[in-house]
Amino acid sequence: EPYLFDRNVSFGMDVYRRDYNSFNYFNSNRNTTYRQATTGFQARIGVALTEYTSLIGRYTLNFDNVTLDKDTYYLNGQCSPLLAGRYLCDAIGKRTSSILGVSLVYDTRDNRLRPTRGTSLVLGGDIAGLGGSVKYARLTANASKYVPLGHGFIFSLRGEGGAIKALGSRSNDPSIDDVRLTDRFFLGEPQIRGFDIRGVGPRVLRQYYTNDASGKQVLVTDRDQIVDDALGGRAYYLGKLELEIPLGAGARELGLRPSIYAQVGSLFNITRPLPTATFPTTTDAAGNTVVLPLPQRDTAGNPLFTYVNAGGLSVQTSCAAGIPDASGTCNGVVPNSPLIASQPFKETFLGNSAQPRVSVGIGVNWNSPFGPLRIDLAKALVTQPGDDKKLVTFNVGTQF
Repeated sequence: EPYLFDRNVSFGMDVYRRDYNSFNYFNSNRNTTYRQATTGFQARIGVALTEYTSLIGRYTLNFDNVTLDKDTYYLNGQCSPLLAGRYLCDAIGKRTSSILGVSLVYDTRDNRLRPTRGTSLVLGGDIAGLGGSVKYARLTANASKYVPLGHGFIFSLRGEGGAIKALGSRSNDPSIDDVRLTDRFFLGEPQIRGFDIRGVGPRVLRQYYTNDASGKQVLVTDRDQIVDDALGGRAYYLGKLELEIPLGAGARELGLRPSIYAQVGSLFNITRPLPTATFPTTTDAAGNTVVLPLPQRDTAGNPLFTYVNAGGLSVQTSCAAGIPDASGTCNGVVPNSPLIASQPFKETFLGNSAQPRVSVGIGVNWNSPFGPLRIDLAKALVTQPGDDKKLVTFNVGTQF
């Protein structure tokens, strides 16, 4: 309601249910890492301060439930860090967010969806912790400037940034970040083109060991076969220079608007996670170091093994002493093989750097009969180790 009680006061309310699936690609297959279901509402009220300036206050209440696929990431009824990573196991659970926020808005643009001139500036702040189980303070800023250059050319300069800080500590473990994974910022497509979805910023790459044709153990190096878990960050910045290029009357009637642009941005500031596991090693007959898998363990922490009993059935047993004795016997039987909790892997923490990432590209907006579409061809010129690049992006919808 833009004029509440016939006054220059706006009021709005949203009630929603949102389902998010966070995923990565492994062997070119899409794998869901965690699911977040959010049910909540937001009420907001705005007051005009001047012709172009307004102050908007809001209250948000969210109920979140973060889950992992038990068939994929659980062992013995518990989330397994060996399968999911310590950072994903830490994210699961139910929580309530009670958030009070305010935004100062200055806007002189001639059109909010397709501006050709004017300035926009939004400063926002949110505090979570007035009740609920999540506590943080978050600041964001967003600014844009549009300038017509004549003959249909439109130049725009846009920038944004944000930071979030936990109010209190969640754990005595110094390797666990106080801001939860689901509350952090993420950066990538479509915010900064030339990079994949959540392709910029802190991440853990998990490379599994395999055997080459000669039987020697080697690390997998193909990016499509490396598990890539984006961890988000507590601070980010993003800037964009763009020049919209006019076309003929026919192209304008079709709603085609090409542009060239350059972008710079970064996502950073997160606690470095500890390695998920330390794998034992041995030496093979050729003198090469071999990294061994870790066995599953029972609730007492004893390794689990299988053996074939007198009836020819495969039976599971635990080794109460922790390891088989010198003869290989465990609980009076000789195990055939350990139950594997995880194949050996190497984890690398990368991307936690404020140094800028830079990309350039060309894109086309099309107001199609199916809604606004955009296709981009972008090249990442400056990257940091761990960044996930992407040449072509395709998006549907309007951002405003």
